Amino acid sequence: MKIKLKGADFITFLVIFILVTSIFGLYTNRPTQPQQTAPEPSFFHEEIAFYEQSDGFFGVYLQRSDGQVQPISFRLDPRTMKDILIESDLNQKIRNATKIYTTYSPNLDTSYAKMAVAIGEVTRLLPLVTKNRAVSKNAFTEDSDPIDPDVPIKNCEDATIEYPIISFEIGNQNRVNSEGFCIHIIGKDADELILSADRLGYSFVGIY
Repeated sequence: MKIKLKGADFITFLVIFILVTSIFGLYTNRPTQPQQTAPEPSFFHEEIAFYEQSDGFFGVYLQRSDGQVQPISFRLDPRTMKDILIESDLNQKIRNATKIYTTYSPNLDTSYAKMAVAIGEVTRLLPLVTKNRAVSKNAFTEDSDPIDPDVPIKNCEDATIEYPIISFEIGNQNRVNSEGFCIHIIGKDADELILSADRLGYSFVGIY
């Protein structure tokens, strides 16, 4: 018997896969330079060492709370991040959260897989930047067709200091901004949405 995954289930599965396969550690403030055993940096951006990887990702070392350094990779080239507009101090929108809803429209004409990647790029970092090590929960901004009763409907008007919302959207400009305790991540298409998500990820770990 074949098992069919609904859209929300597929997104959840891929986000969990990204979280499990991501490598990251708790950090204190800003990224630090790698230890002596680290490879030679490919380049520096804002005095931070970056490493171009064979898979096309860009690695950086973050300082953990125990004083050690831990690598983490991004898809967005940090040298181009300023092409994506972003609001300052977005960490404050989620710092006191106990749960964070990641929302998107299930009726978008876009790839579920790429939407999952965009969501995963952000949610892997949420425990690092919230006091309560908040977890994320997937939600829709509107009903799917057919309706999935297992997925809650959440929009920006539902966002609170305890339950903020991160909304993933397709628009006419790559940018990240907020209203209240709702953060909008916007890309011109699914691929650009992933890069906008990484732009927020960089800011979460103190890279601007």
